[in-house]
Amino acid sequence: MPTEEWFADHMGQLGIGKDTRVVLYDARENMWATRLWWMLRTFGFDDAAVLNGGWTAWQLEGRPVSSKPCVYPATRFIPHVRPELIVGKEDVLTAIEDSTTCIVNALGRRQHRGERKEYGGRGHIPGAKNVTAWEILDRKTMRYRPLEELRKLFLPMMKAERVITYCGGGIAASSDAFVLHLLGHQNVAVYDGGLMEWSADRSLPLERGD
Repeated sequence: MPTEEWFADHMGQLGIGKDTRVVLYDARENMWATRLWWMLRTFGFDDAAVLNGGWTAWQLEGRPVSSKPCVYPATRFIPHVRPELIVGKEDVLTAIEDSTTCIVNALGRRQHRGERKEYGGRGHIPGAKNVTAWEILDRKTMRYRPLEELRKLFLPMMKAERVITYCGGGIAASSDAFVLHLLGHQNVAVYDGGLMEWSADRSLPLERGD
């Protein structure tokens, strides 16, 4: 995460301020759009939405596109930080022993089981459940699956008082966090350092298997 001063300056230059409505999209699996959405929320900006399916769905539907540059008037972005939306490894360590908190791994199943080594480590943070940032999508359109299907996938997390999502470095985790927010969970955080930070500290535990 950037500093609030850096973020406010760059958002202001893009024309994002008090009276701005923001729609975010990407050309991947929504996760980069949801990452910025989560960052905006963390810095106190709530008038943002994610375009479901992003660039992929937009093109599949034959909607208009342009190659012309687009510039909005600069404005002032005033941050109001919500520190509880981003957590560090100490918070995750505490959460492992906390029965009221559910940790969610947004990485692939093979990484979760320890069959692949990604981001410096094999396996997952102890106790973490696995809902990948890809199984929550229709892989053709890149739209999120219907809400009733997402509720089934996230049912154990919806029962927890608090949820912490993680991935390699806070991107895919933001997509899981975004869906949990859509489903109505009021206490979700993203572990920003993710498996890259966790694996770099050899004193921190990793589990293998489901």
